[in-house]
Amino acid sequence: MSAASRVAAVRAVVLLVVAFALGVTALVLRPDPSAVATWWPAAGATCGVLLLSPRRWWPALVPAIAVVTFAANGLGGRPLGVGVGLGLTNAAEALAVGMVLHRLHRLDRHDPDARVPLRDTDDYLRLFLAAAAGALTFGAGAALTMAVLGQPVWETARTVTPSHLAATLVILPLLLIPACRPVDVRRRAELAVQAGLVAVALGATLSTSSSLAPLFVPLPLLVWAAVRFHPFVAAVEVFLVAAIATWATSHGLGPIALFSDRAGSHHLLAGANVQMYLICMALLTLPTALASAQRLELLRRIDLERQLSSTTLATTAAIIVVSDNRGVVQQVNEALERLTGFSAESAVGQRFWELPMVPVERRELVRAFFGPRDGSGVPELREADLVHRDGHRLRVVWNNNVVRDARGEMTHVVCTATDVTSELTSRQLVEHLFEAPMAAPMVSIDKDLVVTLVNRAGEDLLGVSADDVVGHHLDTLLSPRLAETLRRDLGQAARAAQRDALPGPPITRDWTWRRPDDGRTLTVSTTVSAVTDGAGEHVGYLVLARDVTAMRSIHEALVRALDTERDAVERLRRVDDAKNEFVSTVSHELRTPTTSIVGYTEMLRDGSAGEVSEEQGALLDVIARNGERLIAVANDLLVLAGLDSQDRTTWAEEPVDLGEVAQQAQQAIAPLIAGRSLQVSFDLPDRPLTVTGDPSHLDRVLVNLLSNAVKFTPDQGSIGCRLYRCGTRAVIEVSDTGIGIPEDEQADLFTKFFRSSNAQDRAIPGTGLGLSIIHRIVTEHGGDIMVRSAPHEGSTFTVRLPLAVRDARLASAG
Repeated sequence: MSAASRVAAVRAVVLLVVAFALGVTALVLRPDPSAVATWWPAAGATCGVLLLSPRRWWPALVPAIAVVTFAANGLGGRPLGVGVGLGLTNAAEALAVGMVLHRLHRLDRHDPDARVPLRDTDDYLRLFLAAAAGALTFGAGAALTMAVLGQPVWETARTVTPSHLAATLVILPLLLIPACRPVDVRRRAELAVQAGLVAVALGATLSTSSSLAPLFVPLPLLVWAAVRFHPFVAAVEVFLVAAIATWATSHGLGPIALFSDRAGSHHLLAGANVQMYLICMALLTLPTALASAQRLELLRRIDLERQLSSTTLATTAAIIVVSDNRGVVQQVNEALERLTGFSAESAVGQRFWELPMVPVERRELVRAFFGPRDGSGVPELREADLVHRDGHRLRVVWNNNVVRDARGEMTHVVCTATDVTSELTSRQLVEHLFEAPMAAPMVSIDKDLVVTLVNRAGEDLLGVSADDVVGHHLDTLLSPRLAETLRRDLGQAARAAQRDALPGPPITRDWTWRRPDDGRTLTVSTTVSAVTDGAGEHVGYLVLARDVTAMRSIHEALVRALDTERDAVERLRRVDDAKNEFVSTVSHELRTPTTSIVGYTEMLRDGSAGEVSEEQGALLDVIARNGERLIAVANDLLVLAGLDSQDRTTWAEEPVDLGEVAQQAQQAIAPLIAGRSLQVSFDLPDRPLTVTGDPSHLDRVLVNLLSNAVKFTPDQGSIGCRLYRCGTRAVIEVSDTGIGIPEDEQADLFTKFFRSSNAQDRAIPGTGLGLSIIHRIVTEHGGDIMVRSAPHEGSTFTVRLPLAVRDARLASAG
């Protein structure tokens, strides 16, 4: 079951429950337990069950209505026979209302979800006719039931008929009129005043017994709601007034009940009278509400159409002039001033042929307007010039249409002028383009494959003049093979254009063309495009050709060169991979025995193989020192090889606080400065200095810089490490008072295995790989490294790294 069907089923069940509750309430509250109820609101609910449900459910809902009505009568204390008869009669009433409404509205019987509308007074008239048919059906059925059971027939019929008619006319609009949106704030006060007056008037009416005149007091107030508010608001108020008036009359209150008592009438007659009053009230209020809503909607549509018409006249690019049958201009749009420079005010009230922007024969226009009175003399389409205010001319196409009255005589003429100046200019430009000495051959072909235009370059390519080509079929100009190829391309372009209602994508193909005069072979790139008109209809083709013989030769040579270069790059890549693998293998193989040598040297120095003399200890120190140097070289080679071959995406990408990295580096170099007379200082920021990167690689950068500073700074010197922000960058600055670096050697400082001359002169150990490793890591993190140094004046290395996104934003804001 679909969602809509589930909603309809729930609605039907709810309405059946409401009908049962209303029926029981009407029977319990009736003044005389032996009499019929003076109002049966359940009739409106049961009719709504059918009208709001698909017709295919009616065979099941009609028996359900009979069962609900029988149960309500039984619970209300009525005999079994009466309950059965009235249950069947109520089901017949609902079916009669539904069938009559569907028949009057001519709803599609094939649509299972057709709903009965209630939008205007015609719909309410149909509802009244259907409600009358249902009330008469119930009255006849109730009379028959009472006749069978030996009860009063006429008294029952004249009571229940108006009762059911009033219930249907009052309750069904609540179900069929769409619920309104919340009342506008500006009208809430008005609604409160109106509802209060209705309540006061109704109270005053029910407390009056002198005459029937007060019954008419609430009616104008209900009409007020019908005129000023949504029809649903009026339907709610009518329902509330009907419920209160019926209850009060049945309990002897109000002018109808008291007037009936004084006349000696039975209370059932009083109930029938109040139901007739409710019928009149519903017929007065609800059609008025629907008519008022229909009028407001009609006014809204008229206003919208007027706005759309004004907007269309104001925004259209064509000039629109409306004149009467004497040629006097009544209205013009803004395009007149936009295209001609003359204002609309200067044109209104003048004769059409006297307008300054219309340089035509006056006699021609006068004859058109004052010829046949039916307007047949006005030309429907003509081309003419308009004169701009500054003197230049515009070419326009006038489209004229005549407005006639009921006798067929002309009353107004509507003239529309479309500017075709640019189109004429474009057409002339195209003709000049085809006649100009262009290098690219162009051939225009209609949809029947007949040549229509050929430019001079096309004549040179075909080897014939345009006079010999234009008007001839394509097959007479090309060889059979080329003609077949071109015909296939033309058909493909035409199918694409017809499929998309737009010019299809051009089809480009290289032809091998042999010149008819000298026999030279040319490579010609030919582009075929389908041409469509303004309506999207295919009208022909445009063929563009270009001699690409030299270009294709250059292209082939370039492709061969690129292939050669690609092979060379691939070979270099393989060599580089082999180099990295070789370095890694050699480093591993070198580090393993060297580590063993250093280890056994330590054992010898510790006396594991006997006491070591002073001379032997010195030799062992040399062996250990050089072994450790070899291990350091192997480690640096492995790190550098890993950086060269490692994919950048395998690096960690996480926030790193450089302050914490500096603290770890300070601990790492502590063994290096132990026993040295060096002054080492760290200037770290108070708050985190965060970058995004790999913490292990960043730690290597700072440790290597500090290790170099310690290595190249003699005792009594100083080393400083400073971290700070500079804009959106984090800056690491490591300075020393060491031996410095010659200025002419600083350009090669970050290359592999480079060592400065003064470091070599002093025999300071090192591999020449540390700064190369630092440069590679800093570059991969998006930063840069600079050096400022001079011999015997120390060195300062500055590393700049991008701050993390959050810190960079805070720095920019600061």
